[in-house]
Amino acid sequence: MLFYKAWLESRTRFLLSAITMAALASLFVLMNKDVRADAAPHATYSQYLWLTIYKGYLRDIFVVVALLFGMGGLARERAYGTSGFTLTLPVSRWRLTGARAAVGVAESTIMAFLPAILLPLLSPLVNEVYPWPQALHFGLLWSLGGSFVFTMGFVASALFSGEYSAPIAAVALLFAYSIVADLPRVEQYMIDIHDFMRGTGPQGPLALAAVIATSTMLIAISGFITRRKDF
Repeated sequence: MLFYKAWLESRTRFLLSAITMAALASLFVLMNKDVRADAAPHATYSQYLWLTIYKGYLRDIFVVVALLFGMGGLARERAYGTSGFTLTLPVSRWRLTGARAAVGVAESTIMAFLPAILLPLLSPLVNEVYPWPQALHFGLLWSLGGSFVFTMGFVASALFSGEYSAPIAAVALLFAYSIVADLPRVEQYMIDIHDFMRGTGPQGPLALAAVIATSTMLIAISGFITRRKDF
């Protein structure tokens, strides 16, 4: 029931985001000759897709979408006056937080693998080939990176209940993290999630484990805030 409730709260933005992502990924493939002539005239087909999707426009959209997936929760329900009903359910706040986090991570993972599935499938329509291993590799990087970005929005939504304050705080948190991660004396110890998702940063087992551990920690922090907060 908790998972279904979380799905009902987020399904509209998820479906709209999925349709938009799928449409844009398809357009980049089907119109590759025209777009490549303007954006990357000397790039190969794979390089062009990396520049426009995994490094460029579509990745930026995915980051914003993943951040917004984290919006909601009890703090937002309090603003709408519906938190009282949710709190009467015979479950702990930890379980409420965990269910919403699980649905959000699942949604961002599905979004991450949309380009990974569409690019190899659609490429033959334009007489091109995009390798499945490469697409699935970026799908994995996006799914972990998207989950990390999602948890930043998740923490912001636990801290702030306003319609605009939570998204603004989430963007500010991501922006601050991006600046700190690029500082000369910090970048060697801290993973830049943007480079990670582009495939230009560390991608070994330690990097993957660090991203997963940080995402899990941020979800736990959100649960702690939710448990202690007075609704």
